[in-house]
Amino acid sequence: MFGLAFGALIQVAGINPWVGNFASVSVVAGASQIAAVEQLRQGAPAIIAIATALVINARFALYSAALAPVFAAFPLRWRLGLAHLMTDQSAVVSMHHTDQWPDPVRRRWFIFGVSMPFVAVWVMGTAAGVALGPVIPEGWQIGFIVPLMFIAVMVPGLRDVPALVAAAASVTVVVVARELPFGLNVLIGATAGIVIGSLVPDRRVHTVEEDLE
Repeated sequence: MFGLAFGALIQVAGINPWVGNFASVSVVAGASQIAAVEQLRQGAPAIIAIATALVINARFALYSAALAPVFAAFPLRWRLGLAHLMTDQSAVVSMHHTDQWPDPVRRRWFIFGVSMPFVAVWVMGTAAGVALGPVIPEGWQIGFIVPLMFIAVMVPGLRDVPALVAAAASVTVVVVARELPFGLNVLIGATAGIVIGSLVPDRRVHTVEEDLE
């Protein structure tokens, strides 16, 4: 559904379908692609769309730092290939389950098996959205699947004060600045969340399960 929403947006924005499909294969970054295309659809300058995509994708720097020890034993071609396939979902699964695969060979195939299905579904979904976009009923509200997906991925990771503050700051700024043109509220909100979250001392938020242990 995520890819379907992006593919349909490509049609609405009047972007060449081949460009939209190629972007999903070469960029593999759904949130930033949707944000950038939406801003272009609203008439925003390309520099604003690019800046928004870069800020949204800044989270992959954190994924890279967390996954560096996991990828360390892989050959260069595997590190580069798996990095290209990495998504929010596959990064989370890889970090949480990599200890189950101490052998580097099995571990890299595990990560490939985790990552490839997400990318394949994303690419196929984009193609379907581009093809079916004009006939998808507006009542389906397929675009709503995008925030739902990010909520599902983000909420389990909100276990420390900086993450909670960053998320709250981003949402607040995006809502308050919603009247800004060209979707600038997304760029400003994402930047504000990163900056404010980085200034907050790291104090872990204990879950109920942790308190019981």
